[in-house]
Formats: sequence, C-alpha cells, structure tokens
Amino acid sequence: METVAKLVLTQPDGHEQEFSLSTASATLGRAATNDIVLRDARVSRAHARLDVGDAGATLVDLGSANGTRVNGAPIATAVLTPGDVIAIGDCALRYEISAPRVEPQLTQINSESDLEATLAQQTLAATIHNTRTPRLTIHTPKGTRELALTQDAFTIGRDSKSDLVLDDPKSSRHHARLERIGDSFALRDLDSTNGTWLGEQRIQTHALRTGDTLRIGRTRLTFQNAFAPDDLTLADTPTPTSPRRPVVVVPGVMGSELWRGSECLWPNPRHLLTHPEVFRYPDDPNIEARGIVREIVIVPNVVKFEAYNRLGDYLEEGLGYERGKDLIECPYDWRQDIRLSARRLAEQIDAWNVKAPVTIIAHSMGCLVSREYIEHLGGKDKVSRLILMGGPHAGTPSAISNLLLRANLLPLGLMGERLRAILATFPSLYQILPTHAQRADAAKRQIDLFADEAWLPEPQRPLLRAAREFRRNLGTGSSVPTICIFGYGIKTITNISVLLGPLGLWQKVDFAVEARGDNTIPEASAVLPGAEIHPVQQLHGSLFVDNDVKMRLKLELTR
Repeated sequence: METVAKLVLTQPDGHEQEFSLSTASATLGRAATNDIVLRDARVSRAHARLDVGDAGATLVDLGSANGTRVNGAPIATAVLTPGDVIAIGDCALRYEISAPRVEPQLTQINSESDLEATLAQQTLAATIHNTRTPRLTIHTPKGTRELALTQDAFTIGRDSKSDLVLDDPKSSRHHARLERIGDSFALRDLDSTNGTWLGEQRIQTHALRTGDTLRIGRTRLTFQNAFAPDDLTLADTPTPTSPRRPVVVVPGVMGSELWRGSECLWPNPRHLLTHPEVFRYPDDPNIEARGIVREIVIVPNVVKFEAYNRLGDYLEEGLGYERGKDLIECPYDWRQDIRLSARRLAEQIDAWNVKAPVTIIAHSMGCLVSREYIEHLGGKDKVSRLILMGGPHAGTPSAISNLLLRANLLPLGLMGERLRAILATFPSLYQILPTHAQRADAAKRQIDLFADEAWLPEPQRPLLRAAREFRRNLGTGSSVPTICIFGYGIKTITNISVLLGPLGLWQKVDFAVEARGDNTIPEASAVLPGAEIHPVQQLHGSLFVDNDVKMRLKLELTR
C-alpha cells in the first residue's frame, strides 16, 4: 500500500488531527491562510514551513518569535525522520510516513471503556494539497479525477493517444488542446463536432481563470491555477469600489451549539453518547440553538468536523469581513425539521441590517436549510449566490445507519443502540436519506426508502412521511445561481445491500463503500443539476477549511 508523509497534531483535549501531505511544501502558523493552522497565541502568523521531496522532509523556521523545536531542540532548519516531534508554541506535531489511515465505517461500542478507547483512537483527517501546480479536475457520471498541468500543452479527446482521454461519446477523437500562456492556460477547441462549452456559451478559444468549468459532452473540466497561501488574502487585490457582499454562514448537522438556560448541552460528544436521552426531540422545549460550534467534533459512527468558526475566521482575516456587520453565522437546532431551521435562518437574515443581496455559504445539512429558505421563504429575493459545500442534495446512505432500530441489523453495541433510539426522533435525519431508488437488496431489487415504509418500525413512519413531503416540495434545483463544492476520491458509503425477511422487514444490512465521495456524502449527491461545480479531494468535515476551497471563496466574493 502506498505510504504518505503526515503531520499528526494532538489537540489539548486529546483529539488528533492528521494532515496528509500531497504537496511539496506546507506552511504552519496562526494565520487562517496557512496550510496547517495552529490556534495558539505563542505561534507566529507564518511560523514554519515543511518541504517534502524525494530526499525526505525538511522543516524550516520562518523567523518566528518563539522558535521551533524538534525533539526538544531549537532549530532553524532540520531534516525530519519518522517519529520526530515538532513543538510550535504549545502545539505538538508528530512527523510520520505511513499508509493512509483506514477507519471502520461503523464501530461497536458496548461500554464506557469501549467509548473511551474509541474516542482516543478517533482522528479528524485532512489532506494538504499541492496548490503550487495548476490542475484540472475531470468530473464525469462515473467519477472525478485530477490532472496536474505540468506540461506546456495537453491534447484532449477520445483518441487513446490524447494526454487527457475522455471516455465520452460526445467527445471528438481530437476535441481540444490546452496550452500554457504565461502563468496560466488557454483552451482551444479543435473544431469538434459537439463543441466545448463555458456555461451556455460555445467557445473556440478561452483564457482560463480559476474556477472556470468547461463542458465537453457529459464531462466537466474545472481549472484551478497555482497559488500560495499568501494569495488567499486581499493583499494583491485592488481595493473594491463597492461594499463587500454580505455573507451568511450556515453550518451542518451538529454544527450549532444547543443550550438549556445557562447550560451548554452541545457540543459534548461524550455526554451525547452516555446520556443521549437529554437530546430526545422534541421532549424539552427549552433547548435552543445560540451559536455555531467552535471546536472539533467527533461522534463515532455519526459525524466528524472541524470547528465551524474557522470559516468565519478566514473571511475576517483573509478578506476583511467583520462578524455582525457584513458577516453573520446562523445557528439552528439541527434535530428539528429542516423547514423549521429554514424559518430560523429567514428570521436571522430579516433581522440583519444589510441592504445588498447576500451570499450564503453553507455546509452539509446547512445546504438543505439554505435551499428551503431560497425556494419557500422568500430567500431568492434576498440572496444573489449560494455556495454549497458537501450538500446531501440527493441524501446520503450513511444516514440509514442512524435510523435502524431493530436488533442485530448493525453491530453498534449497547451504547450505539441507545444513541440511535434518540437519533431516530430527529426529523432532520429522515430528510437526508437517499432520494433515489437505487438501493439494491440481495435479490437485486430496487428499494425506494421513502415509498417503502416497511423498513422502519411504525412509530418512525410519520417522520419518514414528513421527510418525503419535504423532499417533494424542495425539488432538485436552485432558483439562484449556485456553486456546489464537493469532495471526491475518498472512501464513502454509496449504496446498501439488504437481506429481506417476512413482510419486507430488513434482517441484515451491508454498506457498499467506494472511493467516490468525501467519506460522508457521495459525489453524485453533492451536485445540483445546473449548478457550477468545484471538486476538491478533501474529507467532508474539513471541506470548509481547505485552502483550495478558500481560494474559490475569495474569487466568488471579490470578482
């Protein structure tokens, strides 16, 4: 199995973050534009750089105020060996070379000792990309891949000798040519039969800009030019002549704090797993959402994500936004019906004193909340652009595992069973079930999870019916210009196989895993018909802190 260089950061609470280095150089520091951001007052904004090559890895201190240490010794430059520990401020990072971590999709937890052991082993992973090389992502119905643009010219077409071979019947054998011009590239159509398209415009020659997506048949090619962390700020961008576009950030499931009076109930993953009954919906009417989550959250078998405030931190530090003025973060009770959360979003935007049309940046379930607001609560009159990251637009098969209550269906252990009994009371989880009837049982029949209610116990079926109504009314498109940012190339649950018993009851469920998503949302689910796309090889819970994504946000908010 292929090995990769990694930095493993241990958080004060014991959680680990693992950064896989698919780049020749990665920066570390306090600024939100670094490849690895270290939130510590003793860390300089640009503190250190790690250069990785065939000869190994070299760590360079960038003139930091408090210095960099390797295995306890201060360094200016150091060649690293696996196992070395880097100290930057109060942050400790371990350098490793190993195979990519493979964690089980579902983990059995039977006792509190199991829980402690599981939490100790959980890691939030992210990939640090090589953004210093221009690249093209190729998205087709069969999957997504990347081409590094290291040559001066590339041929594109159906011919097997093309530099980029397109397995697309609407592509000509010699369809187009990509040529380097200065620091960027231009694409020239070679008089193809079906043409090369940018949006609704057929092009002959086009100078590419970052984010441009070209269409050839059913293939979409997205261009990303090279950039460095410093390019993520406005230092090299002319001062805008008009006010910044107001931005609303909408987090995903479990991304909002839940309070009961002066008591903060969430985030507290250990409490959720040991006392899940506190979160039963809608038992306690005094529970309310008050703010977005400001720490890493890991709930085994349920979610993993970075601190949501880091997205707002980048908008403030990198693009000059100011929370409360031209940037707001909108929490909601992620247990409730998404339509209620959309009403909460509408109330927060209505109470905000801004005049210009707003841009919504949403992640995960927040994408559905935002779409409901746009389509049914007047949002299309106030929103100029939707930027949706990892949205479960066609649902996600991983949601099924949180709703199956019958014994022996899934090996989640006693504590997992207790948690699922509470999760099954959340209307929102039914609303992210897969919408397509593509779930094959052992006899290769198709199962429509919304139409065939036999898979759920009778008490859960009203919630399924409400979810079916929500999905039918939401539709499959967007009434405002939309860009879908999605992860690809990572092992993700994409399908299920079911052993059916008498009366259609499920006796056993197996989950199919493919490298076609962000480890939570399949690629096919994360793209709305007619939307622009921006693929990135990143995990679901780290999409909104990925530097490739930050560059796209910068361009969307400043062009």
